[in-house]
Amino acid sequence: MPLALTLALVVYWPLSHLFSTLFTRAGSEALWQVLSAGRYRTSLLNSLLLSVAAAALSLLLSLIPAWVLARERFRGQGLLRGLISLPLTFSGVLVGFLAVVMLGRAGAVPSLLRFLTGRELLAGSAYTLGGLFTAYLYFEVPRAVMTLEPSFRRIPGELDAAARSLGAVPLSRFGRVFLPIAAPALRATFALAFSASLGSFGVALMLARRFTVAPLEVYTQLTGFSNDSVAGALCLVLAASSFLADRLLSGGRA
Repeated sequence: MPLALTLALVVYWPLSHLFSTLFTRAGSEALWQVLSAGRYRTSLLNSLLLSVAAAALSLLLSLIPAWVLARERFRGQGLLRGLISLPLTFSGVLVGFLAVVMLGRAGAVPSLLRFLTGRELLAGSAYTLGGLFTAYLYFEVPRAVMTLEPSFRRIPGELDAAARSLGAVPLSRFGRVFLPIAAPALRATFALAFSASLGSFGVALMLARRFTVAPLEVYTQLTGFSNDSVAGALCLVLAASSFLADRLLSGGRA
C-alpha cells in the first residue's frame, strides 16, 4: 500500500495531468510544435541517438567486468565492486564537472598531453558531442555492470562445466552458452541504460554548448521562457520513448 500510494502521487498522477493537457488546444499545439521540424525535434533526435549509442556501448563494455565479478573469486573483489559502483553515487552535475576537470580547456588530460607532446591535444573536448558521450559512459557502464552481475551469477555452473568438458574455450563458452541465456538481462540492461541517458540533465547542462538535448530544452523552456506547454510535451515524448523501449525490449511483458 505505501508503494502504491507513492507511485500514484509522484508518478501516475503527474503523468496523467501532463497527458490530459494534450486534449487542450495549447497542449496539442505544443506537441505538434515539438514533433515538427525545428529546435525541439532536433533535441529529441539528439537525445534518442545519443541514448541508443551510450546504452549499446555501455552494455558492450560491461560484459567482461560483470562476468568477472559474477563468476570469479579473487582478493579485493569487494573493493573493485565498490570502485565500479562509485560513479552511480554522483549527480549529473558532478559528473559533468569531472568531465570539465579532465577534458576542459585547461583540463588534466590536455595539460598532461601538452607536457608530453608540446601540443594541447583534446583541449575543450569536454564541450563536444564526444565529451558528452564519454560522460554518459562514465555513469552508464557502472550501472550496466551492477545490473548484469546478479543475472550472470544466477546462470547454472553446470552448463559451463558441460561446455568445458566438450572442449569449448572460455570465449566460446561466454559467447555461445552464457550470452543467449542472459539475453533477457541484456535487454533489460540496455533499456535501463537507455532510459537513464534519455533523462539525463545535469551532464548536458554542464557540457552541451554546440548542440542541445531534450532534457536541456525542458529546463530552458521552464526557467527561461515559462513555456509550460512545450516543456510538458517534451517530457511526455521522453516518457513515451522510454516506455516503448522498455516494452519492446521486454518482448511486451510488463
